[in-house]
Amino acid sequence: MKKRIVYSDKEHTQKGIFSFILSVIVLLSLILSILISYWKKGQTPASFGAVGFLCTLFSGVGIVLALFGRQEPEKFYLFANIGLILNIFDLLFISTILYAGI
Repeated sequence: MKKRIVYSDKEHTQKGIFSFILSVIVLLSLILSILISYWKKGQTPASFGAVGFLCTLFSGVGIVLALFGRQEPEKFYLFANIGLILNIFDLLFISTILYAGI
């Protein structure tokens, strides 16, 4: 019978993990929509604008979740930190796209 050695009873925050998942979904959605728009030479339907708007909302929610996840005591904050950084990057990426007028 194997015994599992536990060095810590800490766990990752669920809000941090969800924030990380949201940031990856947003980043992949943005990259995919940019690639499809490039392949179609800019002749894309208006739903691509809705994707950008939803990505902005999801990034905002991801930032809030990451900040709440970082406030939980006695937890690991790896996914909360990565989710916060990626969501901020996603918002900057969306802002750059809107500023450039792509």
